[in-house]
Amino acid sequence: MKPEEHVKVVEGSRRGSLPILLILLGTYSLAYFHRTMTGIMEPEVESLSRLYGFDSSSYLAILSSAYFYTYSLPQFLVGSLIDYYGIRKVCSALLLVNAVGSLMMASVEPVTMVVGRAIIGFSVSVAFLSYQRALSLYRKQEEQARWSSLALVVGSFSVIIATYPLRVALDLIGLRGTLTVLALAAAVLSTSVFVTATDTVGRKTFREYLSATRTGLVRVVSDKHSWGVSIGVLATYGVGLSFQSSWGQILLSRAFNLDKAEVSFYLMLYALVFIPISLASGYLSDKVFRRRKPFLLSSAIGMTISWILLALASTSRNLLLMSLSIISLGVSLGPHIVAPVMVREAYDPSISATSVAFMNTVLFLGVAVLNSILPQLNYFVTLEVSAVLTALGILAVTYLCRETYTGN
Repeated sequence: MKPEEHVKVVEGSRRGSLPILLILLGTYSLAYFHRTMTGIMEPEVESLSRLYGFDSSSYLAILSSAYFYTYSLPQFLVGSLIDYYGIRKVCSALLLVNAVGSLMMASVEPVTMVVGRAIIGFSVSVAFLSYQRALSLYRKQEEQARWSSLALVVGSFSVIIATYPLRVALDLIGLRGTLTVLALAAAVLSTSVFVTATDTVGRKTFREYLSATRTGLVRVVSDKHSWGVSIGVLATYGVGLSFQSSWGQILLSRAFNLDKAEVSFYLMLYALVFIPISLASGYLSDKVFRRRKPFLLSSAIGMTISWILLALASTSRNLLLMSLSIISLGVSLGPHIVAPVMVREAYDPSISATSVAFMNTVLFLGVAVLNSILPQLNYFVTLEVSAVLTALGILAVTYLCRETYTGN
């Protein structure tokens, strides 16, 4: 069966796609939780660092960035496997690997924790790619941004859980207990994907797989549009995610003398504001303006302004301006949700996961580098770097991206 014929067959079964889409949303929620949970773990990291004689800032940087390196580097591999073998086989297997990584982290031995965190990053790389492939197969173009925004809304609820509620869980059942619960969740999701997904593709030979993968990669990597979207999303979501998952807690605690509960509240506020704006952006992109590029551009502009405001708040130690800056960051981040749709719409569905994988490689490799460096710098320098990066995102989106909404 040719890829085009396969897509037509699957598109005819949209009504039966809801269960797998909901399960994949749950899988992405788990990935998002792991992605940002280190943003609340500074007290535990500091305790472990004292016990084993490590520098706490360096260990936090290593622990948070380990996820992003292993999440970003295998994106092409995982994306091509999903496009070729289907969600059922690839996603269910990697979720079991995720459970193993969580149990390794539950050992609370520093080196094993870093290895476990790296395994978790690799395994959950399957979540968003599987969901985006399912959308390209089961949903019409005028539904794409809304369904993509739904994924980020679900992810944002995970971020909320990974802030103050996670702090409560860590205080009640400890780091070991929390990670054991996460391992169980991964095992349940793995079974659910295996039972529910029906898109197993599987062609005949490994040579065909390599040929199809090479063709898809060349097509995406050689296109300036895919680079523009990727740089744009790194400048917006990537810089914001680095703030959420690593250095934001340092900035808020040191610049504004906030305790760990107050820090978790403001990081939760950032995620809460993002939710309604992302839903509204998805609807406006799909149904009202029928455009993608202006939304990503507005996100980069808004984020640049927001980092400048937060820098001013840090200089003056003004809590009100800091609160407004956090809200502005959440509002500005919302419109970026068109990015995965923009990168997919430029190509046919047979390479949907591969195209998103390219964007994710640039995005999360960039976040890994930021999380390796920024927690160890002066917090004001991190704000300057963030503002410069989002300003570069404005240029990338303006000059490299094209409009992908066709109305088909």
